[in-house]
Amino acid sequence: MKQPKTPFFLIREKDLLYDISLLKNSLSENWGNYIAGYSVKTNALPWLLTYLKSHGFYAEVVSKTEYDLALRLGFPEKHIIYNGPVKDKKVFESLLLSGGYINLDSNYELDWMEEFSARYPNRHLKIGLRVNCDITSLCPEEAPAFGECGRFGYCYENGVLKNAVDRLSQLSNVWISGLHLHTSTKSRSVQVFGALAKMAVRIAKEYHLSLSYVDMGGGYFGGRDDMPDYRDYFKEIGKELSAHFDPQKTILIAEPGVSLISRATTFETTVIDVKDIRGRKFVVTDGSRTNLNPLVTRHLYPHHMEYLSDPSVRNTEPSQWVCGATCMEYDKLFEINEGPALVPGDKVIYDTAGGYTMCLNPLFINYFPAVYVELEEGSLFQAREPWTNEEFLQKNHF
Repeated sequence: MKQPKTPFFLIREKDLLYDISLLKNSLSENWGNYIAGYSVKTNALPWLLTYLKSHGFYAEVVSKTEYDLALRLGFPEKHIIYNGPVKDKKVFESLLLSGGYINLDSNYELDWMEEFSARYPNRHLKIGLRVNCDITSLCPEEAPAFGECGRFGYCYENGVLKNAVDRLSQLSNVWISGLHLHTSTKSRSVQVFGALAKMAVRIAKEYHLSLSYVDMGGGYFGGRDDMPDYRDYFKEIGKELSAHFDPQKTILIAEPGVSLISRATTFETTVIDVKDIRGRKFVVTDGSRTNLNPLVTRHLYPHHMEYLSDPSVRNTEPSQWVCGATCMEYDKLFEINEGPALVPGDKVIYDTAGGYTMCLNPLFINYFPAVYVELEEGSLFQAREPWTNEEFLQKNHF
């Protein structure tokens, strides 16, 4: 295949396989009995989901839409992990009866369990509970990723979690088989995951729970050599869990998303024009901030350049602002200080661009860009064609 037209996302199979192996080896060496789940919301590209399924991954879903996608792509229900605060009752019931993994998050789910317990008195129904604990009290130097208090799960400190355990314990055919400990911090430190694993031990002991799994969720660093990786996280997690749990009896579940696919994915763009406006240089590219950060929350965009010609013989520009293709003033990505002058045809390639990019791209001015996969042997495969008005107009009536 000839070099594709920009903009496009590129997934390198070689790098994806590296992080898949790193995850599995780390889980195997530090616990042994594990399930690797993939966070569908992070990047729901059908090619990617199918590829991960072929490597033994379960699908971690948080909506009816994601559940249906997982089924269409061939995930059996028993290989689906259902999380999230707003669940569909029919999906919940189907997974409950088929042996899938469900982590309760909201109060209405306790009502559902009482209803299903009565409806299926001869069925052994297993569920998990998402734990909300005060991570800043466990790790005082940590700051939550979003505000002062996480909003998911049942609060341990005020007794809401205990109330959920007590209600479910009244149901003779219901088994609290797991705890879900996913949380988010700015640091993503190994210490946080160790504290969460220790919390799983504490809760299991305090509430006399016999658990078949502990689900540590996601939120790990990945794709960066200057940060911790799976080897560090699961060594600490395994050490803390082994204080109480037996790997032969309790499964360790991980649900990575960004950390699994960041290293492998880039977003490639081309310089279209360079504008000089009152002494300032604006470099116009055919990609956009909306492709990389549609929520407009980031200010750093790891990247590298591929120059059309030798940059060493070009003039040095004191300041160049790399901008996107939309007509919005905020579509500026980064400034280059004292760098070679960019010219039309140069490439700006954004690194670690796989997580929360393709799935959050808005249908704003330009539609979804193409996605290519660089296969291990070196050839290119088109995993998604760029959207046109053919796709945009589907199911519209006018």
